[in-house]
Amino acid sequence: MLNLNESEEHYIELAKHIDFDAIDYNIIMREKAKHTYITLILAGTFVIIGLVFFVAELIPKAVGIGAGAVSILLLLGLLCLFHALRYQKETETRVTYEILQRIHAIEGQNGFLWRINTLINGYCQDKYGGLPDGIQQLQTSSQAGGIDTDEIQLYKEVLINVLDWYQKNKD
Repeated sequence: MLNLNESEEHYIELAKHIDFDAIDYNIIMREKAKHTYITLILAGTFVIIGLVFFVAELIPKAVGIGAGAVSILLLLGLLCLFHALRYQKETETRVTYEILQRIHAIEGQNGFLWRINTLINGYCQDKYGGLPDGIQQLQTSSQAGGIDTDEIQLYKEVLINVLDWYQKNKD
């Protein structure tokens, strides 16, 4: 049976209401990457059509559309490819920033994970036999007021696992 004070109980109740999908990088990127995939399909289509017409230009008796049109098709394919790559990089940066903003909103001034430190330590002791370095660094970041980009996935996993562990060991 876990003996928690009122403050820790309060923070556990707050943690139960966190939307974990809102801080999951993979889920958000999957939703936002549709534009990139559409642009890559468009780029591939332009390149394939351009290559087909290029081959048609090389065959003596085949009717082609002209070297200029083939060049434009290939250039459009290349431009779409570079646009997709640039857009994907911008999307990754924006998603990371959005997630960090949500985590900072959860963390508040003094750190959310630091407030449920007892539970995290109990969970780690039960699961790992001690406190792993990554989780210890995550707690330190939380206490300092900010989670790093590299700690986003670990943050979500720790919160989910600690809440599950708490529910199992509550009584």
